[in-house]
Amino acid sequence: MRFDKFTIKAQEAVQDAESIAGKYNHPSLDTEHLLQALLEQEEGVIPPLLDRLGVSTTQLRGELERALTARPGYMARMLSF
Repeated sequence: MRFDKFTIKAQEAVQDAESIAGKYNHPSLDTEHLLQALLEQEEGVIPPLLDRLGVSTTQLRGELERALTARPGYMARMLSF
């Protein structure tokens, strides 16, 4: 994937999605992380687009929060020698 070919907004969304995955201790970046990042983007095109389609972004954010919280994260374990 050529990250440098992404638009600035797309690069920011991927970086924000990585931060969101880290916040939940998720070992991989998934579509839910990216969608949450796109919903939170200032001056982003996704919230107005969803509004025009009749999608409640408030409800979607809540559902994303529940889904991300329910997903297991990674746990650091101490190894005994």
